[in-house]
Amino acid sequence: MTAELNTLGAGEIVRRIRNKQTTAVDVMSACLARVEAREEAVGAFIHLDKDKALAAAHAADEAPSDGLLHGVPFGIKDIIDTADFPTGWGSPIYHGYVPPRDASCVNLFKRQGAVAMGKTVTTEFAYYHPGKTANPHNLDYTPGGSSSGSAAAVADHMMPLAFASQTGGSIIRPAAFCGIFGYKPSHGCFDLDGVMGLAPSLDTLGLMAREVEDLVLGRAALCGARQTLDPAFEDKAPRIGLVRGPDWQNGSAEMRDVCERAMARLADQGAQAQELADPEIFSELVNCQKKIMAFEAARTRSYEYDQHPEQVSDPFTAYVEEGRAISWQAYEAALQTRNRAQRELEPLFADVDVVLTPSAPGEAPETLLATGDPLYNRIWTLLQVPCVSVPFGVGPRGLPLAVQLVARQWDDDRLLAAVDWAHQRLKEE
Repeated sequence: MTAELNTLGAGEIVRRIRNKQTTAVDVMSACLARVEAREEAVGAFIHLDKDKALAAAHAADEAPSDGLLHGVPFGIKDIIDTADFPTGWGSPIYHGYVPPRDASCVNLFKRQGAVAMGKTVTTEFAYYHPGKTANPHNLDYTPGGSSSGSAAAVADHMMPLAFASQTGGSIIRPAAFCGIFGYKPSHGCFDLDGVMGLAPSLDTLGLMAREVEDLVLGRAALCGARQTLDPAFEDKAPRIGLVRGPDWQNGSAEMRDVCERAMARLADQGAQAQELADPEIFSELVNCQKKIMAFEAARTRSYEYDQHPEQVSDPFTAYVEEGRAISWQAYEAALQTRNRAQRELEPLFADVDVVLTPSAPGEAPETLLATGDPLYNRIWTLLQVPCVSVPFGVGPRGLPLAVQLVARQWDDDRLLAAVDWAHQRLKEE
């Protein structure tokens, strides 16, 4: 029985512990056994203390099992403060640094009985310079980034749930490449206290999981939202609009095919499906997001650039310099464009509950020296709307493909309900 526990979702783990069918120690032991078998190849962790993880699981077994995430092992992206583990931000500058307290999100998970396993690999400062992590589906391919370790660990059944973050495409893209769910909530939904900042207008804490239910539970633990799926689509199908986006032709043929097949499948299953025209302003938004992100990152991470230049990678050095070259006037104009685009977004959702759009350009690239292109994530991150990457099929190289579902800002509950409805039908194909 113990050997299969690492494959369970968070919700099922909680139910089994409450029903005395297993223990938190058994679950953690199964997850650690999977890590022992696969970590050398996958490289999902930057810090793992098995004794601490087992001790925390034992403490959970001694406590009442009434938390939303009682006994659930979870991973923590290494830009998130932890009092029990070092927090290095993917940089040698902070190697061995142990914060004095947990980030709010970590504390909130622990408050609901979840058990921290360790810190997962991030790219340097949650930007592009990759860490050691490989895609568990094929070790020669990237898992995506910057939430590389969280995506790989969840996909490889080392844990059921992990924290991730997105400023460009760092939740949705790695989730797509690794074949799991990645949830980027509405901007501001999850508290960022104790989470390294890169670009405050864009930074968003999110979750990686293999089950939609676990995204709902994680969301409830972090912001007090509903603890079960919104019933919006129990008796009716969602209205879904295909948004190709201005860079549709820049992706792979398999990306375009998977989006069109998903739409056709969902329409066959009763969804009110339609194709939506891109708002004209969308053509400006990728560059707008790039400008805002670079301007803010150059200031947020100025200390590392100025005081430890020899320990900052060449790509991040160039990025800070790019951001410093952007004028305040250009930054302000980009923010105004963003604000106008948010206003113009409402008509896009006038006749649909969610839009379906690409998660990534296609399968994961065959490299460990880069993490792929966030081209299909930048617009939605800029607009601060909730997004979920939904796994659907495999590409010609046998690697996962996915589609992205997006909803209006603050319509996260209905988005997750639509994701569950869609996934139940897509996985049957």
